[in-house]
Amino acid sequence: MEGTRISMPDNGSLESYGISLKMPYRGEQIEKSIFKVFLGPLQHGELKSYGTSLEKIMSLGWAWLIRPISEYIMLPIFTAIHYVIPNWGLVIIIFSILIKVALHPLSKSQMKSMKKMQKLQPLMDELREKYKDDPQKMNQSIMNLYKEYGVNPAGGCLPLLLQMPIMYALYSVFRGAIELRQANFVGWITDLSIPDVIYRLPFKLPLVGIQDISGIAVLMGVTMFFQTKMTTKDPRQKAMVWMMPIMMTFLFNGFPAGLNLYYTVFNILSIGQQLLINKQHDDEPLRKIEPKKKTHGGIFKFTKDMPRLKK
Repeated sequence: MEGTRISMPDNGSLESYGISLKMPYRGEQIEKSIFKVFLGPLQHGELKSYGTSLEKIMSLGWAWLIRPISEYIMLPIFTAIHYVIPNWGLVIIIFSILIKVALHPLSKSQMKSMKKMQKLQPLMDELREKYKDDPQKMNQSIMNLYKEYGVNPAGGCLPLLLQMPIMYALYSVFRGAIELRQANFVGWITDLSIPDVIYRLPFKLPLVGIQDISGIAVLMGVTMFFQTKMTTKDPRQKAMVWMMPIMMTFLFNGFPAGLNLYYTVFNILSIGQQLLINKQHDDEPLRKIEPKKKTHGGIFKFTKDMPRLKK
């Protein structure tokens, strides 16, 4: 396939392509070749209906991890919801709710663990002050503190790790599925497969090179700020409350609007869940976990005073 690309105003382009097929010629007097050519949109259901693995030409992520999630989970769920609800934006919102419900047990455990860590913060500050000249002793004491109160400091990573393949799969689906091309939602969001733009700066921001501002990416950053502020109580991490949302806003600014919509809705649901956890556990006192009782084995010795079983 060859073609030309001509730049147009407003960073647009005019592209023209020609397609040709090259067949090997072996020098015979008569040669015959039979082949089929598909010219059409990359619609997964249509491609799969031919039964020739033609759907594999769609770019749906890494074949060993992301593609199975995109092809066998994301697309079927989206198609099923869209069969009932015609608006793809609402489909993404419902999908976000389904994922949040599926991850609820893990998220709940993570939030409860983070709530305990917030209550442990004064005790950790005391240990840091006490062993400030002995980092090894300080770290060991903090780990013992976690163990005494049953807190897993790495517990918050699991829901995030489970979300990463979902995020990559969504990105692949939004970029590769023809169903989402030019699928509008509300207002300025007229295409969920590309970034939404609410304002165009007269210049590019230095370092990041951003000129078009995505409305949903900004909203996502705001939700992330409130979520981070609710969970970050360590004074040494106060800068992360601002830095992480700003960095993620810049990163997601160039992502498809559908992906940003999913992440924004997921953040809003997480904020609601965190508020509920806080309400349930704010007045709960901090307790140490009880050590498991050990059972000791031994040899029983029967004596004449012990009762005997009757036959």
